[in-house]
Amino acid sequence: MRSLRESLRQIKTLLAWEQLKQAEARPGQNPAYLMSDPTEQDLRYEYSFFLSTAVQINSMLQDGTVRLSENTRQQIKRRLMKAEQELYSLGLHHRFIRY
Repeated sequence: MRSLRESLRQIKTLLAWEQLKQAEARPGQNPAYLMSDPTEQDLRYEYSFFLSTAVQINSMLQDGTVRLSENTRQQIKRRLMKAEQELYSLGLHHRFIRY
């Protein structure tokens, strides 16, 4: 769960950077300087990492490969669901998943 929370934090940081970059852009003018900006690629990587990690955690909770008390299992499920809802609220699924 720690790596999942860190990934979510990184996604939020990348989105904030992207918003700042867009706010600073001046339409019709070339930027004062050009630099390589891997934000889109980094966001895609973190989003994929989050999803695959969430699936792995969910799988371990479902198939019983990890021995946990039912109380602990339910706590982890709730935290996982909360993290997934938080990610969903960021709207990245519209950006990266094509139907």
